[in-house]
Amino acid sequence: MFWVVVALLYFVLAAVAPSILGLFVNRARPDFGSLSLSLRIVFLVIALICLAATSYVHVESDEIAVLNKIYGTTSLSGEHIVATNGEKGPQAEILTPGWHPWFLVNVIYQVENKKVVSIPSSKYGFLVAKDGVPLRPDQFLADAFPSGRELDMLDAEFFLTHEGQRGPQTTILTPGTYRLNTHLWDVTIKDATDVAEGSVGVVKSNVIDSVHFGNLTAAKPSSCEQKTVSTNASGEAVAAAEAKSDEGRLAAILVPVGCIGVWEKALQPGRYYVNEAAYKVTMMSTRVQTWEFKGGYRKRYIDLSLDQAGNLTQTPRFEDIKKPDNAADPAVTPFVEGWLVPLELRVLAQVTPDNAPFVVASVGTLKDIEDNIMVPTIRSIVRNVVGAQGRHVLDLADNRAELEHAVEDAIRPEGLRAGIVIKEVKFGDPALPPELLVSRLRQQLADQLQVTYQQEQKAQTQRIETEKARATAEQQHQLVEALIGVQVAEQNKNAAKLRGEGQKLELEEVAQGQRAQADVLGQDRVLTITLVQQMLKAVQDKPEIVSLIGRLVPQTVVSTGGERTGLDSAAAIIGALLNNGGGATPAFTGQSSKK
Repeated sequence: MFWVVVALLYFVLAAVAPSILGLFVNRARPDFGSLSLSLRIVFLVIALICLAATSYVHVESDEIAVLNKIYGTTSLSGEHIVATNGEKGPQAEILTPGWHPWFLVNVIYQVENKKVVSIPSSKYGFLVAKDGVPLRPDQFLADAFPSGRELDMLDAEFFLTHEGQRGPQTTILTPGTYRLNTHLWDVTIKDATDVAEGSVGVVKSNVIDSVHFGNLTAAKPSSCEQKTVSTNASGEAVAAAEAKSDEGRLAAILVPVGCIGVWEKALQPGRYYVNEAAYKVTMMSTRVQTWEFKGGYRKRYIDLSLDQAGNLTQTPRFEDIKKPDNAADPAVTPFVEGWLVPLELRVLAQVTPDNAPFVVASVGTLKDIEDNIMVPTIRSIVRNVVGAQGRHVLDLADNRAELEHAVEDAIRPEGLRAGIVIKEVKFGDPALPPELLVSRLRQQLADQLQVTYQQEQKAQTQRIETEKARATAEQQHQLVEALIGVQVAEQNKNAAKLRGEGQKLELEEVAQGQRAQADVLGQDRVLTITLVQQMLKAVQDKPEIVSLIGRLVPQTVVSTGGERTGLDSAAAIIGALLNNGGGATPAFTGQSSKK
Protein backbone atom coordinates (compact mmCIF):
# COMPACT_ATOMS: atom_id res chain seq x y z
CA MET A 1 0.00 0.00 0.00
CA PHE A 2 2.91 2.27 0.71
CA TRP A 3 4.14 2.03 -2.84
CA VAL A 4 0.67 2.77 -4.21
CA VAL A 5 0.51 5.96 -2.17
CA VAL A 6 3.96 6.94 -3.37
CA ALA A 7 2.99 6.21 -6.97
CA LEU A 8 -0.18 8.31 -6.69
CA LEU A 9 1.87 11.10 -5.20
CA TYR A 10 4.20 11.08 -8.13
CA PHE A 11 1.32 10.97 -10.58
CA VAL A 12 -0.04 14.07 -8.94
CA LEU A 13 3.37 15.67 -9.08
CA ALA A 14 3.60 14.88 -12.77
CA ALA A 15 0.23 16.56 -13.31
CA VAL A 16 1.19 19.73 -11.45
CA ALA A 17 4.78 19.75 -12.62
CA PRO A 18 4.42 23.16 -14.53
CA SER A 19 3.11 24.85 -11.44
CA ILE A 20 5.83 23.43 -9.28
CA LEU A 21 8.48 24.39 -11.81
CA GLY A 22 6.99 27.92 -12.05
CA LEU A 23 7.74 28.41 -8.38
CA PHE A 24 11.41 28.12 -9.04
CA VAL A 25 11.82 29.20 -12.70
CA ASN A 26 10.43 32.20 -14.60
CA ARG A 27 7.63 31.10 -16.86
CA ALA A 28 8.86 33.59 -19.47
CA ARG A 29 11.99 31.63 -20.07
CA PRO A 30 12.16 30.14 -23.57
CA ASP A 31 13.02 26.65 -22.21
CA PHE A 32 10.29 26.57 -19.54
CA GLY A 33 8.13 24.24 -21.65
CA SER A 34 10.89 21.68 -22.15
CA LEU A 35 11.80 21.80 -18.46
CA SER A 36 8.19 21.24 -17.49
CA LEU A 37 7.93 18.22 -19.80
CA SER A 38 11.14 16.70 -18.39
CA LEU A 39 9.86 17.13 -14.88
CA ARG A 40 6.56 15.48 -15.78
CA ILE A 41 8.41 12.50 -17.29
CA VAL A 42 10.59 12.09 -14.18
CA PHE A 43 7.59 12.14 -11.86
CA LEU A 44 5.71 9.75 -14.14
CA VAL A 45 8.61 7.26 -14.27
CA ILE A 46 8.94 7.33 -10.49
CA ALA A 47 5.19 6.75 -10.19
CA LEU A 48 5.36 3.80 -12.58
CA ILE A 49 8.28 2.32 -10.65
CA CYS A 50 6.29 2.58 -7.46
CA LEU A 51 3.34 0.87 -9.11
CA ALA A 52 5.61 -1.87 -10.49
CA ALA A 53 6.84 -2.55 -6.97
CA THR A 54 3.30 -3.56 -6.05
CA SER A 55 2.70 -5.64 -9.18
CA TYR A 56 4.89 -8.72 -8.86
CA VAL A 57 5.63 -11.59 -6.42
CA HIS A 58 8.89 -13.50 -6.19
CA VAL A 59 8.79 -17.00 -4.63
CA GLU A 60 11.93 -18.91 -3.67
CA SER A 61 12.42 -22.55 -4.69
CA ASP A 62 11.55 -23.89 -1.21
CA GLU A 63 8.56 -21.61 -0.74
CA ILE A 64 5.02 -20.95 -1.87
CA ALA A 65 3.01 -17.72 -1.73
CA VAL A 66 -0.47 -17.71 -0.26
CA LEU A 67 -2.92 -14.93 -1.04
CA ASN A 68 -5.49 -13.17 1.08
CA LYS A 69 -7.66 -10.85 -0.99
CA ILE A 70 -8.23 -7.54 0.72
CA TYR A 71 -10.21 -5.69 -1.89
CA GLY A 72 -12.99 -7.37 -3.78
CA THR A 73 -16.58 -7.00 -4.86
CA THR A 74 -18.05 -10.13 -3.21
CA SER A 75 -17.55 -11.83 0.13
CA LEU A 76 -17.43 -15.50 1.14
CA SER A 77 -20.49 -17.20 2.53
CA GLY A 78 -20.51 -17.88 6.24
CA GLU A 79 -19.66 -21.59 5.96
CA HIS A 80 -16.50 -21.11 3.90
CA ILE A 81 -13.18 -19.54 4.73
CA VAL A 82 -11.25 -20.17 1.49
CA ALA A 83 -12.33 -18.46 -1.75
CA THR A 84 -12.36 -20.31 -5.06
CA ASN A 85 -14.04 -17.63 -7.21
CA GLY A 86 -12.15 -14.46 -6.32
CA GLU A 87 -14.16 -13.58 -3.22
CA LYS A 88 -12.54 -11.55 -0.51
CA GLY A 89 -10.55 -13.50 1.99
CA PRO A 90 -8.01 -16.38 1.82
CA GLN A 91 -7.65 -17.68 -1.68
CA ALA A 92 -7.48 -21.30 -2.85
CA GLU A 93 -4.86 -20.29 -5.39
CA ILE A 94 -1.18 -20.34 -4.42
CA LEU A 95 1.89 -19.01 -6.22
CA THR A 96 4.67 -21.49 -6.91
CA PRO A 97 8.41 -20.69 -7.00
CA GLY A 98 9.44 -18.01 -9.54
CA TRP A 99 8.52 -14.46 -10.65
CA HIS A 100 4.82 -13.63 -10.85
CA PRO A 101 3.92 -10.22 -12.45
CA TRP A 102 0.40 -9.21 -11.39
CA PHE A 103 -0.81 -5.67 -11.53
CA LEU A 104 -1.24 -4.27 -8.05
CA VAL A 105 -1.13 -7.78 -6.60
CA ASN A 106 0.48 -6.52 -3.43
CA VAL A 107 -2.24 -3.91 -3.17
CA ILE A 108 -5.27 -6.08 -3.77
CA TYR A 109 -3.89 -9.13 -1.90
CA GLN A 110 -1.94 -9.73 1.23
CA VAL A 111 0.85 -12.01 0.00
CA GLU A 112 2.79 -14.27 2.39
CA ASN A 113 5.67 -16.53 1.48
CA LYS A 114 5.50 -19.91 3.29
CA LYS A 115 7.96 -22.78 3.44
CA VAL A 116 6.97 -25.95 1.67
CA VAL A 117 5.95 -28.82 3.95
CA SER A 118 8.64 -31.48 4.25
CA ILE A 119 7.82 -34.91 5.73
CA PRO A 120 11.00 -36.76 6.85
CA SER A 121 11.46 -40.50 6.58
CA SER A 122 9.88 -42.62 9.34
CA LYS A 123 7.19 -39.92 9.67
CA TYR A 124 3.86 -39.11 8.09
CA GLY A 125 1.72 -35.98 7.86
CA PHE A 126 -1.73 -35.89 9.41
CA LEU A 127 -4.00 -33.44 7.55
CA VAL A 128 -6.86 -31.33 8.86
CA ALA A 129 -8.91 -29.34 6.34
CA LYS A 130 -10.20 -25.96 7.52
CA ASP A 131 -12.85 -25.75 4.81
CA GLY A 132 -14.97 -28.07 2.76
CA VAL A 133 -18.17 -30.08 3.01
CA PRO A 134 -19.16 -30.83 6.63
CA LEU A 135 -18.69 -34.41 7.90
CA ARG A 136 -21.72 -36.64 8.09
CA PRO A 137 -23.11 -37.39 11.54
CA ASP A 138 -21.65 -40.91 11.49
CA GLN A 139 -18.17 -39.65 10.59
CA PHE A 140 -15.24 -38.42 12.63
CA LEU A 141 -12.76 -38.65 9.71
CA ALA A 142 -13.28 -37.41 6.19
CA ASP A 143 -13.68 -39.92 3.39
CA ALA A 144 -10.41 -40.80 1.72
CA PHE A 145 -9.89 -39.58 -1.80
CA PRO A 146 -10.01 -42.31 -4.43
CA SER A 147 -6.83 -44.28 -4.96
CA GLY A 148 -4.50 -42.41 -7.32
CA ARG A 149 -6.10 -39.00 -6.61
CA GLU A 150 -4.47 -38.43 -3.21
CA LEU A 151 -2.18 -35.66 -4.52
CA ASP A 152 -5.06 -33.89 -6.30
CA MET A 153 -6.71 -33.25 -2.96
CA LEU A 154 -3.72 -31.13 -1.93
CA ASP A 155 -4.82 -28.57 -4.54
CA ALA A 156 -7.15 -26.41 -2.48
CA GLU A 157 -9.31 -25.42 -5.42
CA PHE A 158 -9.69 -29.06 -6.52
CA PHE A 159 -10.44 -30.16 -2.97
CA LEU A 160 -13.10 -27.53 -2.42
CA THR A 161 -14.75 -28.03 -5.77
CA HIS A 162 -14.81 -31.85 -5.54
CA GLU A 163 -16.70 -32.37 -2.31
CA GLY A 164 -13.67 -32.44 -0.08
CA GLN A 165 -14.77 -32.70 3.54
CA ARG A 166 -13.83 -30.37 6.33
CA GLY A 167 -12.00 -31.79 9.36
CA PRO A 168 -9.41 -34.55 10.00
CA GLN A 169 -8.60 -36.56 6.94
CA THR A 170 -8.22 -40.27 6.40
CA THR A 171 -5.63 -39.66 3.70
CA ILE A 172 -2.15 -38.90 5.03
CA LEU A 173 1.08 -37.52 3.62
CA THR A 174 3.91 -39.98 3.28
CA PRO A 175 7.56 -38.78 3.45
CA GLY A 176 8.28 -36.11 0.83
CA THR A 177 7.93 -32.39 0.06
CA TYR A 178 4.52 -30.79 -0.52
CA ARG A 179 3.23 -27.32 -1.54
CA LEU A 180 0.24 -26.94 0.74
CA ASN A 181 -2.05 -23.97 0.98
CA THR A 182 -1.81 -23.19 4.67
CA HIS A 183 -5.14 -21.29 4.47
CA LEU A 184 -6.79 -24.71 3.94
CA TRP A 185 -4.49 -27.26 5.54
CA ASP A 186 -3.03 -27.85 8.96
CA VAL A 187 -0.32 -30.53 9.02
CA THR A 188 0.91 -32.48 12.07
CA ILE A 189 4.04 -34.63 11.74
CA LYS A 190 3.68 -38.04 13.40
CA ASP A 191 5.72 -41.21 13.66
CA ALA A 192 5.26 -44.11 11.30
CA THR A 193 4.31 -47.52 12.72
CA ASP A 194 7.13 -50.05 12.95
CA VAL A 195 6.23 -53.68 13.51
CA ALA A 196 9.34 -55.27 14.96
CA GLU A 197 10.68 -58.70 14.12
CA GLY A 198 9.03 -61.40 16.17
CA SER A 199 5.81 -59.40 16.36
CA VAL A 200 2.67 -58.68 14.37
CA GLY A 201 0.41 -55.63 14.37
CA VAL A 202 -3.27 -56.25 15.03
CA VAL A 203 -5.33 -53.48 13.40
CA LYS A 204 -8.56 -52.04 14.78
CA SER A 205 -10.02 -49.82 12.05
CA ASN A 206 -12.34 -46.85 12.61
CA VAL A 207 -13.07 -46.33 8.92
CA ILE A 208 -14.12 -48.30 5.88
CA ASP A 209 -11.54 -47.81 3.18
CA SER A 210 -9.20 -49.55 0.79
CA VAL A 211 -5.99 -50.80 2.37
CA HIS A 212 -2.44 -50.49 1.06
CA PHE A 213 -0.20 -51.57 3.93
CA GLY A 214 2.76 -53.36 2.40
CA ASN A 215 1.75 -56.93 1.62
CA LEU A 216 -1.62 -56.38 3.29
CA THR A 217 -3.79 -54.86 0.59
CA ALA A 218 -7.52 -54.90 -0.02
CA ALA A 219 -10.04 -52.93 -2.03
CA LYS A 220 -12.68 -50.96 -0.22
CA PRO A 221 -15.10 -53.67 0.96
CA SER A 222 -18.65 -53.58 -0.31
CA SER A 223 -19.94 -55.36 2.80
CA CYS A 224 -18.48 -55.90 6.25
CA GLU A 225 -19.90 -59.07 7.72
CA GLN A 226 -18.70 -59.74 11.22
CA LYS A 227 -17.45 -63.21 12.18
CA THR A 228 -17.60 -64.71 15.63
CA VAL A 229 -14.35 -66.58 16.17
CA SER A 230 -13.30 -69.10 18.82
CA THR A 231 -10.52 -71.65 19.24
CA ASN A 232 -10.70 -75.34 18.40
CA ALA A 233 -9.07 -78.22 20.26
CA SER A 234 -5.71 -77.38 18.65
CA GLY A 235 -5.89 -73.76 19.75
CA GLU A 236 -6.47 -72.39 16.22
CA ALA A 237 -8.82 -69.42 15.79
CA VAL A 238 -11.74 -70.59 13.64
CA ALA A 239 -15.34 -69.63 13.11
CA ALA A 240 -17.38 -70.33 16.23
CA ALA A 241 -19.58 -72.78 14.32
CA GLU A 242 -16.53 -74.93 13.58
CA ALA A 243 -15.32 -74.97 17.19
CA LYS A 244 -16.88 -77.36 19.67
CA SER A 245 -19.13 -75.81 22.28
CA ASP A 246 -17.25 -75.09 25.46
CA GLU A 247 -18.33 -72.66 28.15
CA GLY A 248 -14.73 -71.94 29.08
CA ARG A 249 -13.61 -71.16 25.54
CA LEU A 250 -13.13 -67.49 24.59
CA ALA A 251 -14.85 -65.86 21.61
CA ALA A 252 -14.20 -62.68 19.62
CA ILE A 253 -15.62 -60.76 16.66
CA LEU A 254 -13.36 -60.15 13.67
CA VAL A 255 -14.02 -58.33 10.39
CA PRO A 256 -12.50 -58.47 6.88
CA VAL A 257 -9.56 -56.19 6.12
CA GLY A 258 -10.79 -52.65 5.34
CA CYS A 259 -13.89 -52.77 7.54
CA ILE A 260 -14.56 -51.09 10.86
CA GLY A 261 -13.44 -53.37 13.70
CA VAL A 262 -10.56 -55.75 14.41
CA TRP A 263 -9.21 -57.12 11.17
CA GLU A 264 -8.91 -60.87 10.80
CA LYS A 265 -5.37 -60.47 9.43
CA ALA A 266 -2.43 -58.77 11.13
CA LEU A 267 0.41 -56.63 9.84
CA GLN A 268 3.65 -58.52 9.37
CA PRO A 269 7.01 -57.07 10.52
CA GLY A 270 7.86 -53.87 8.62
CA ARG A 271 7.25 -50.10 8.51
CA TYR A 272 3.79 -48.73 7.79
CA TYR A 273 2.43 -45.21 7.40
CA VAL A 274 -0.72 -45.73 9.41
CA ASN A 275 -3.11 -42.92 10.25
CA GLU A 276 -3.39 -43.20 14.02
CA ALA A 277 -6.75 -41.50 13.98
CA ALA A 278 -8.13 -44.05 11.55
CA TYR A 279 -6.35 -47.20 12.72
CA LYS A 280 -5.18 -48.40 16.08
CA VAL A 281 -2.36 -50.95 15.85
CA THR A 282 -1.76 -53.26 18.81
CA MET A 283 1.63 -54.94 18.83
CA MET A 284 1.54 -58.61 19.67
CA SER A 285 4.77 -60.51 20.20
CA THR A 286 4.83 -63.90 18.53
CA ARG A 287 8.04 -64.95 20.25
CA VAL A 288 8.11 -67.39 23.13
CA GLN A 289 7.27 -65.54 26.33
CA THR A 290 8.73 -66.42 29.73
CA TRP A 291 6.42 -65.97 32.71
CA GLU A 292 8.29 -66.43 35.97
CA PHE A 293 6.74 -66.89 39.40
CA LYS A 294 9.53 -65.92 41.79
CA GLY A 295 10.16 -64.42 45.20
CA GLY A 296 7.73 -62.90 47.65
CA TYR A 297 8.33 -65.37 50.51
CA ARG A 298 10.59 -66.10 53.46
CA LYS A 299 12.89 -69.09 53.09
CA ARG A 300 13.88 -70.89 56.30
CA TYR A 301 17.00 -72.98 56.92
CA ILE A 302 18.38 -75.24 59.66
CA ASP A 303 22.16 -75.46 59.49
CA LEU A 304 23.95 -78.50 60.91
CA SER A 305 27.47 -78.28 62.32
CA LEU A 306 29.73 -81.06 63.60
CA ASP A 307 32.38 -80.57 66.29
CA GLN A 308 35.54 -82.59 66.87
CA ALA A 309 33.72 -84.93 69.24
CA GLY A 310 31.17 -85.79 66.55
CA ASN A 311 28.29 -83.82 68.13
CA LEU A 312 25.72 -82.20 65.81
CA THR A 313 24.37 -78.67 66.41
CA GLN A 314 21.24 -77.27 64.69
CA THR A 315 21.11 -73.50 63.96
CA PRO A 316 17.92 -71.99 62.43
CA ARG A 317 18.05 -68.96 60.09
CA PHE A 318 15.89 -67.37 57.37
CA GLU A 319 16.17 -65.28 54.22
CA ASP A 320 13.58 -62.95 52.66
CA ILE A 321 13.31 -63.64 48.91
CA LYS A 322 12.07 -60.58 47.04
CA LYS A 323 9.99 -60.66 43.90
CA PRO A 324 12.10 -59.52 40.88
CA ASP A 325 10.77 -56.63 38.85
CA ASN A 326 10.57 -58.73 35.69
CA ALA A 327 8.69 -61.61 37.35
CA ALA A 328 5.08 -62.17 36.35
CA ASP A 329 3.99 -62.92 39.91
CA PRO A 330 5.36 -64.12 43.28
CA ALA A 331 6.08 -67.78 43.86
CA VAL A 332 3.11 -70.13 44.14
CA THR A 333 2.51 -71.52 47.64
CA PRO A 334 0.62 -74.84 47.50
CA PHE A 335 -0.61 -76.49 50.71
CA VAL A 336 0.95 -79.98 50.97
CA GLU A 337 0.64 -82.28 53.98
CA GLY A 338 -0.13 -79.33 56.22
CA TRP A 339 2.88 -77.33 55.03
CA LEU A 340 2.86 -74.17 52.91
CA VAL A 341 5.65 -74.74 50.40
CA PRO A 342 6.76 -71.71 48.30
CA LEU A 343 7.42 -72.98 44.78
CA GLU A 344 9.06 -70.98 42.00
CA LEU A 345 8.31 -71.91 38.41
CA ARG A 346 8.77 -70.76 34.84
CA VAL A 347 6.18 -71.05 32.05
CA LEU A 348 7.03 -70.69 28.35
CA ALA A 349 4.09 -69.57 26.18
CA GLN A 350 3.58 -68.28 22.65
CA VAL A 351 0.93 -66.54 20.57
CA THR A 352 0.98 -67.62 16.93
CA PRO A 353 0.66 -64.91 14.24
CA ASP A 354 -2.62 -66.38 13.01
CA ASN A 355 -4.10 -66.27 16.51
CA ALA A 356 -2.96 -62.71 17.28
CA PRO A 357 -6.14 -60.92 16.03
CA PHE A 358 -8.34 -63.33 18.01
CA VAL A 359 -6.26 -62.87 21.18
CA VAL A 360 -6.33 -59.07 20.92
CA ALA A 361 -10.06 -59.01 20.19
CA SER A 362 -10.95 -61.42 22.99
CA VAL A 363 -8.51 -60.42 25.73
CA GLY A 364 -6.29 -57.50 24.75
CA THR A 365 -2.53 -57.08 24.86
CA LEU A 366 -0.05 -59.72 25.93
CA LYS A 367 0.10 -58.02 29.33
CA ASP A 368 -3.67 -58.33 29.64
CA ILE A 369 -3.46 -62.03 28.79
CA GLU A 370 -0.74 -62.53 31.39
CA ASP A 371 -2.43 -60.61 34.20
CA ASN A 372 -6.10 -61.43 33.61
CA ILE A 373 -6.05 -65.03 32.38
CA MET A 374 -2.82 -66.99 32.52
CA VAL A 375 -1.36 -65.94 35.89
CA PRO A 376 -4.52 -66.74 37.92
CA THR A 377 -5.02 -69.96 35.95
CA ILE A 378 -1.44 -71.12 36.46
CA ARG A 379 -1.52 -70.39 40.20
CA SER A 380 -4.75 -72.32 40.61
CA ILE A 381 -3.56 -75.34 38.62
CA VAL A 382 -0.23 -75.54 40.45
CA ARG A 383 -1.99 -75.47 43.82
CA ASN A 384 -4.44 -78.16 42.73
CA VAL A 385 -1.86 -80.50 41.20
CA VAL A 386 0.94 -80.16 43.75
CA GLY A 387 -1.40 -80.10 46.74
CA ALA A 388 -3.60 -82.98 45.55
CA GLN A 389 -4.50 -85.71 48.01
CA GLY A 390 -1.75 -88.29 48.31
CA ARG A 391 1.02 -85.86 47.44
CA HIS A 392 3.99 -85.51 49.75
CA VAL A 393 6.15 -82.49 50.39
CA LEU A 394 9.30 -84.33 49.44
CA ASP A 395 7.75 -85.22 46.06
CA LEU A 396 8.79 -81.71 45.00
CA ALA A 397 12.38 -82.88 45.33
CA ASP A 398 12.11 -86.60 44.61
CA ASN A 399 9.41 -86.61 41.87
CA ARG A 400 9.95 -83.18 40.40
CA ALA A 401 9.78 -84.18 36.72
CA GLU A 402 6.50 -86.04 37.28
CA LEU A 403 4.89 -82.99 38.90
CA GLU A 404 6.15 -80.70 36.12
CA HIS A 405 4.52 -82.89 33.48
CA ALA A 406 1.29 -83.06 35.47
CA VAL A 407 1.10 -79.26 35.79
CA GLU A 408 2.02 -78.76 32.13
CA ASP A 409 -0.67 -81.19 30.97
CA ALA A 410 -3.25 -79.34 33.07
CA ILE A 411 -2.23 -75.83 31.93
CA ARG A 412 -1.93 -76.52 28.20
CA PRO A 413 -5.70 -76.92 27.49
CA GLU A 414 -6.44 -73.76 29.44
CA GLY A 415 -3.96 -71.84 27.32
CA LEU A 416 -5.45 -73.16 24.09
CA ARG A 417 -8.85 -71.84 25.14
CA ALA A 418 -7.36 -68.34 25.05
CA GLY A 419 -5.32 -68.95 21.90
CA ILE A 420 -2.06 -69.32 23.87
CA VAL A 421 0.27 -72.27 23.23
CA ILE A 422 1.99 -73.44 26.42
CA LYS A 423 5.43 -74.72 25.48
CA GLU A 424 6.95 -75.77 28.79
CA VAL A 425 6.56 -75.65 32.56
CA LYS A 426 9.64 -75.92 34.77
CA PHE A 427 9.89 -75.78 38.57
CA GLY A 428 12.56 -73.93 40.46
CA ASP A 429 14.00 -75.09 43.76
CA PRO A 430 11.12 -75.44 46.26
CA ALA A 431 11.49 -73.88 49.70
CA LEU A 432 10.94 -77.17 51.53
CA PRO A 433 10.33 -77.00 55.31
CA PRO A 434 13.76 -77.45 56.89
CA GLU A 435 12.29 -79.60 59.67
CA LEU A 436 11.61 -82.31 57.07
CA LEU A 437 15.14 -82.14 55.80
CA VAL A 438 16.99 -82.41 59.11
CA SER A 439 16.78 -86.21 59.32
CA ARG A 440 17.82 -86.52 55.70
CA LEU A 441 20.66 -84.10 56.25
CA ARG A 442 21.81 -86.01 59.33
CA GLN A 443 21.78 -89.26 57.39
CA GLN A 444 23.68 -87.63 54.53
CA LEU A 445 26.18 -86.21 57.00
CA ALA A 446 26.64 -89.64 58.62
CA ASP A 447 27.10 -91.22 55.18
CA GLN A 448 29.60 -88.57 54.27
CA LEU A 449 31.49 -89.09 57.53
CA GLN A 450 31.57 -92.83 56.86
CA VAL A 451 32.88 -92.22 53.39
CA THR A 452 35.41 -89.79 54.84
CA TYR A 453 36.61 -92.36 57.37
CA GLN A 454 36.86 -94.97 54.63
CA GLN A 455 38.78 -92.58 52.48
CA GLU A 456 41.08 -91.73 55.37
CA GLN A 457 41.63 -95.44 56.08
CA LYS A 458 42.30 -96.04 52.44
CA ALA A 459 44.69 -93.12 52.43
CA GLN A 460 46.50 -94.53 55.47
CA THR A 461 46.76 -97.93 53.81
CA GLN A 462 48.09 -96.34 50.68
CA ARG A 463 50.56 -94.32 52.79
CA ILE A 464 51.77 -97.52 54.50
CA GLU A 465 52.17 -99.22 51.15
CA THR A 466 54.02 -96.18 49.91
CA GLU A 467 56.34 -96.14 52.90
CA LYS A 468 56.88 -99.88 52.54
CA ALA A 469 57.71 -99.46 48.90
CA ARG A 470 60.05 -96.57 49.73
CA ALA A 471 61.79 -98.63 52.47
CA THR A 472 62.03 -101.60 50.14
CA ALA A 473 63.59 -99.41 47.51
CA GLU A 474 66.06 -98.00 50.01
CA GLN A 475 67.06 -101.57 51.16
CA GLN A 476 67.13 -102.96 47.68
CA HIS A 477 70.90 -103.50 47.64
CA GLN A 478 70.70 -105.43 50.94
CA LEU A 479 67.84 -107.52 49.58
CA VAL A 480 69.90 -108.26 46.53
CA GLU A 481 72.87 -109.26 48.70
CA ALA A 482 70.62 -111.44 50.87
CA LEU A 483 69.11 -113.01 47.80
CA ILE A 484 72.56 -113.70 46.45
CA GLY A 485 73.56 -115.10 49.87
CA VAL A 486 70.52 -117.41 49.82
CA GLN A 487 71.46 -118.54 46.37
CA VAL A 488 75.12 -119.06 47.48
CA ALA A 489 73.99 -120.99 50.57
CA GLU A 490 71.78 -123.10 48.39
CA GLN A 491 74.71 -123.79 46.10
CA ASN A 492 76.96 -124.56 49.09
CA LYS A 493 74.28 -126.85 50.42
CA ASN A 494 74.15 -128.64 47.13
CA ALA A 495 77.94 -128.76 46.99
CA ALA A 496 78.18 -130.13 50.53
CA LYS A 497 75.56 -132.67 49.71
CA LEU A 498 77.46 -133.70 46.66
CA ARG A 499 80.74 -133.88 48.67
CA GLY A 500 79.02 -135.97 51.31
CA GLU A 501 77.65 -138.27 48.71
CA GLY A 502 81.15 -138.45 47.19
CA GLN A 503 82.73 -139.20 50.53
CA LYS A 504 80.03 -141.72 51.19
CA LEU A 505 80.78 -143.42 47.92
CA GLU A 506 84.48 -143.12 48.65
CA LEU A 507 84.06 -144.64 52.10
CA GLU A 508 81.88 -147.34 50.70
CA GLU A 509 84.53 -148.08 48.10
CA VAL A 510 87.23 -147.91 50.74
CA ALA A 511 85.20 -150.11 53.03
CA GLN A 512 84.60 -152.52 50.21
CA GLY A 513 88.30 -152.51 49.43
CA GLN A 514 89.14 -152.95 53.07
CA ARG A 515 86.73 -155.85 53.32
CA ALA A 516 88.36 -157.37 50.30
CA GLN A 517 91.80 -156.67 51.80
CA ALA A 518 90.67 -158.10 55.14
CA ASP A 519 89.44 -161.16 53.42
CA VAL A 520 92.93 -161.66 51.89
CA LEU A 521 95.27 -160.30 54.64
CA GLY A 522 93.10 -160.54 57.69
CA GLN A 523 91.63 -157.77 59.80
CA ASP A 524 94.69 -157.34 62.05
CA ARG A 525 97.02 -156.70 59.20
CA VAL A 526 94.66 -154.41 57.45
CA LEU A 527 94.33 -152.40 60.67
CA THR A 528 98.09 -152.30 61.04
CA ILE A 529 98.57 -151.09 57.53
CA THR A 530 95.93 -148.40 57.99
CA LEU A 531 97.47 -147.15 61.22
CA VAL A 532 100.91 -147.08 59.68
CA GLN A 533 99.59 -145.11 56.71
CA GLN A 534 97.88 -142.59 58.93
CA MET A 535 100.97 -142.22 61.13
CA LEU A 536 103.25 -141.82 58.15
CA LYS A 537 100.97 -139.21 56.70
CA ALA A 538 100.91 -137.36 60.01
CA VAL A 539 104.68 -137.49 60.30
CA GLN A 540 104.99 -136.30 56.72
CA ASP A 541 102.66 -133.40 57.35
CA LYS A 542 104.22 -132.46 60.75
CA PRO A 543 107.77 -133.81 61.24
CA GLU A 544 108.01 -132.19 64.73
CA ILE A 545 105.78 -134.87 66.19
CA VAL A 546 108.52 -137.45 65.60
CA SER A 547 110.33 -136.52 68.81
CA LEU A 548 107.11 -136.56 70.76
CA ILE A 549 106.18 -139.95 69.45
CA GLY A 550 109.68 -141.19 70.44
CA ARG A 551 108.94 -140.48 74.04
CA LEU A 552 105.64 -142.22 73.95
CA VAL A 553 106.56 -145.35 71.99
CA PRO A 554 108.90 -147.93 73.63
CA GLN A 555 112.21 -148.74 72.02
CA THR A 556 111.78 -152.40 72.38
CA VAL A 557 108.70 -154.36 71.92
CA VAL A 558 108.61 -157.55 73.93
CA SER A 559 106.49 -160.31 72.89
CA THR A 560 104.99 -162.38 75.59
CA GLY A 561 104.64 -165.27 73.37
CA GLY A 562 101.83 -166.57 71.45
CA GLU A 563 100.59 -165.00 68.31
CA ARG A 564 101.45 -161.38 67.54
CA THR A 565 98.76 -158.86 66.88
CA GLY A 566 98.68 -156.13 64.35
CA LEU A 567 99.33 -153.60 67.11
CA ASP A 568 102.56 -155.33 68.02
CA SER A 569 103.72 -155.10 64.49
CA ALA A 570 102.72 -151.45 64.27
CA ALA A 571 104.53 -150.66 67.47
CA ALA A 572 107.63 -152.43 66.25
CA ILE A 573 107.57 -150.51 63.02
CA ILE A 574 107.15 -147.18 64.77
CA GLY A 575 109.91 -148.00 67.18
CA ALA A 576 112.22 -148.94 64.39
CA LEU A 577 111.48 -145.67 62.66
CA LEU A 578 112.22 -143.76 65.78
CA ASN A 579 115.42 -145.63 66.42
CA ASN A 580 116.58 -145.06 62.92
CA GLY A 581 115.84 -141.49 63.39
CA GLY A 582 117.88 -141.61 66.62
CA GLY A 583 120.66 -143.82 65.23
CA ALA A 584 119.44 -147.21 66.66
CA THR A 585 117.98 -150.20 65.03
CA PRO A 586 114.76 -151.66 66.32
CA ALA A 587 115.01 -155.04 67.99
CA PHE A 588 112.36 -157.67 68.08
CA THR A 589 112.35 -160.22 70.89
CA GLY A 590 110.22 -163.17 71.38
CA GLN A 591 109.21 -166.07 69.37
CA SER A 592 108.83 -166.00 65.70
CA SER A 593 105.51 -166.53 64.17
CA LYS A 594 104.33 -169.88 63.38
CA LYS A 595 104.69 -171.27 59.99
